[in-house]
Amino acid sequence: MTKLTAFQSEWIPKIEQQLKQDLKNASRDSDFSEMMAYAVLNGGKRLRPMLTLAVIASFGQKITPSMLKVATAVEWVHAYSLVHDDLPAMDNDLLRRGKPSVHAQYGEAEAILVGDALLTGAFHVISSANSVTTENEAIAAEELLLLSQMLSFQAGAFGMVLGQVEDMKNHRQNKEIDVNWLLNDVYAPKTAALLGFAAAAGSRLSHLNAVTEAAELAATQTNLALLTFGIDFGMAFQIQDDLDDFDQDDVENITSLPHLIGINAASKKRDEYLTHARKTLTDLATQNLTFDRALLDDFLNLIGDNI
Repeated sequence: MTKLTAFQSEWIPKIEQQLKQDLKNASRDSDFSEMMAYAVLNGGKRLRPMLTLAVIASFGQKITPSMLKVATAVEWVHAYSLVHDDLPAMDNDLLRRGKPSVHAQYGEAEAILVGDALLTGAFHVISSANSVTTENEAIAAEELLLLSQMLSFQAGAFGMVLGQVEDMKNHRQNKEIDVNWLLNDVYAPKTAALLGFAAAAGSRLSHLNAVTEAAELAATQTNLALLTFGIDFGMAFQIQDDLDDFDQDDVENITSLPHLIGINAASKKRDEYLTHARKTLTDLATQNLTFDRALLDDFLNLIGDNI
């Protein structure tokens, strides 16, 4: 059993419980709340909130109820993106994880509105994080605001949504696709941005008590390093997903990285991102003796030959 496996056994049930609790109260219309819950509570890996919590634990910090609640907000955003991706105007998928997609289950208009509610609801989750904790474990309002700004940036027209805009061009026969466009304009914002946020949020939540100027500077550098780590992990994760879906993408006439440069070259590119992510962990461990990299190494080991 890896350290991550034990960590998941402890924290995934807590993530699920927090999601269920917040989704139950997501709307005064119970039927609509059920639609939102259907979109989120459908067997996802919870990779993004798990990454936030793993970063906090890697610095030896206690994961408080308010931190847990903040960590789950990104899952609302991720779920909304999947609901909208499945729509007829986008990828037109009738199934999501073996079950009817939201628009197949409830209707297209309802699915659009579910996605809208999940996106906006994510920011309510962050702003109300202190409702589940004691006063001495509350997160400062300024920090919650900054986390909201970070999430909106990585999820919106500079991040995930922009990546989806670019990815729609991948479905057009007349689009000339090159490697740099696919990596930098599609994969980086569409997949890696939210994972970058998840890692950086964990770093910020780990350094809430940095009071001296030197400590604040060190925390800022660490936050940037973990943002980079999360993005590298996200890029490797997306390339691995392409490798796993190679045959399906071929049938659907989608040009993924393996189709563009070949399976071996795509695997090499994936490994380059993983190598850079491991170097980031090495640098962090050298600079901060309280940092235990084992959990985050296990995250990286989820990708590639270890899957």
